[in-house]
Amino acid sequence: MILLCCRRCVQIRQLLRLAVLAVTFFGASQPALVHAETKIVPSAAVSGRYDSNIFRRPAQFLPAGTQTEDFATTIGGAVGLLHETRDIDVNFKVGGSFNAYVENTNFNFFTANVDGIVGLDRWVDQYVRGARLRLTQHFLYTPETPGFVTGGRDVGLGLQQDDLFLRGIQTFRANTFINTTTLTGAYPVSRDLSLEGGYTFGLRRVGQLLAATAGEPAFFNTMSHTWHGGPRYRLTKNDSVAVLYRQSFITQSRSTGGRTFNTNFVTLAGDYTKVFQEWTFTIEGGITFIEPASRTTPSGSMKITTRPERDTVLSFILSREARPSYFLQGGATISNLGRVAISHTIYERLTLDGTVAYGYNELFPSTDRTFKNFTASSGLSYKLTRNIAGNLFYIFTNVDADSTSLSYQFSRHQAGIAFTAEWN
Repeated sequence: MILLCCRRCVQIRQLLRLAVLAVTFFGASQPALVHAETKIVPSAAVSGRYDSNIFRRPAQFLPAGTQTEDFATTIGGAVGLLHETRDIDVNFKVGGSFNAYVENTNFNFFTANVDGIVGLDRWVDQYVRGARLRLTQHFLYTPETPGFVTGGRDVGLGLQQDDLFLRGIQTFRANTFINTTTLTGAYPVSRDLSLEGGYTFGLRRVGQLLAATAGEPAFFNTMSHTWHGGPRYRLTKNDSVAVLYRQSFITQSRSTGGRTFNTNFVTLAGDYTKVFQEWTFTIEGGITFIEPASRTTPSGSMKITTRPERDTVLSFILSREARPSYFLQGGATISNLGRVAISHTIYERLTLDGTVAYGYNELFPSTDRTFKNFTASSGLSYKLTRNIAGNLFYIFTNVDADSTSLSYQFSRHQAGIAFTAEWN
C-alpha cells in the first residue's frame, strides 16, 4: 500500500509539473509588449485547540486504555502565486502544517494541500467570442479528512466547497490523500443559447489506519471520472434554464488490496438559475440511474446565497445526490445534505461566522445502512493588523452509523484559538 501511495504521489507530482509547464508556456507565449503581473503571497498560521476525540471513533473501536481527548498545537504556512497576463490568470497555493499533541505524541501528523485555479476565459474568447474555460486543482494529504462545514464567505481560492468526496461522512482516522482536478467550459451558440460542460477526475487513496484494532471497518480506494454537459438558455438578463446530462464512472478496491469493481451513475436533470448583484438562486431536479444495481433514485439541489444587508452573507444548500461510498461499503451512497451558513461583520475588524449542517447518507442499495452526521460551528475573527488576524472557534460533531454489521455513535467537541498572517 505504501508503494502504491508513493507511486500515486509521483503521478500527481508529474501532473502538477505538466500544469506548471503549461502555465509557463502560456505566460511565455505572450507578446513582449503585453504587461504581465506576478505576485507571491506568503502566509503563516499557528493555533491551539482542545479535541475531545482525536481518533473520531467510539471507545469500543480503540485499544484498551487509549486516551481520546487531547490538546494540539498546529504550525503551518503556505505560499500563493498570483499571475495575470492579457490571456490568463492563475491563482495557485501550496501549503502544509505540522500538528503536535500533548499526550498522544505518537499520533502527531503532517498535512499538505495544493489548490489552484487557471482562468482561460480571455484566451478562448480570442477564438470564440463569449466562450469560457477554467481549470481547478485540489490536492489534500491528511489523516483528518474534513467534513462539510464551511463558512458563509468564500475562503482560500474560492474553490467549490462541495468536493466529490466531502459529503458529510466523517470516517475513522487514517492517512489519506485526495486529488480532484476539474475542467469546465462553455461554448456560445447564439446570444441566448450556450453549451456548457466539464470533466472531473477524482482520486482518493487510504494508507495506514491510526489506532487500528481487529475487525476495523473497510476503507475503499476510489477513482472517478465524471463528465457533464447540456444546453443553457438565457430567458432574461438574470434568468436561465438548462438541461443537464451527468455521468460518473467509479472504480474501487479495498484499501488492503483485492479485486476491483465498478459503479456507474447517470443523471438527467433540469436547472433554473437566477442571479442578481446581491444574491443567487439555483434549483436542480432530476433522476439518477445507478449500475450495477439497476435502480433509479430522484436527485436534485437548491442553493441560495444572499446579502440581506451590506455586512451579512447568508448561504443555504439542500441537495440529494449519488456519490461514491468509500467507508464501510463500496459502491454508491445516496447523500442527502442540508447546510446553513452565515457571516456577519460586526464592525470593520470583527467578524462572526456560524454554520449548521446535517448529512443523511444511505449506503445504496441497502437502505438499512445509514450514516448520519450533524455538525455546528461558530467562530469570531478579529483583524489585529492589516496582515494578522486572530480567531476563536468551536466545532461540535455528532456521528451516528447504523447497519446490520456495524453500529456506533459518538460526539466530538473542538475549541481553540488561531492566529493567521498573510503578506499580500
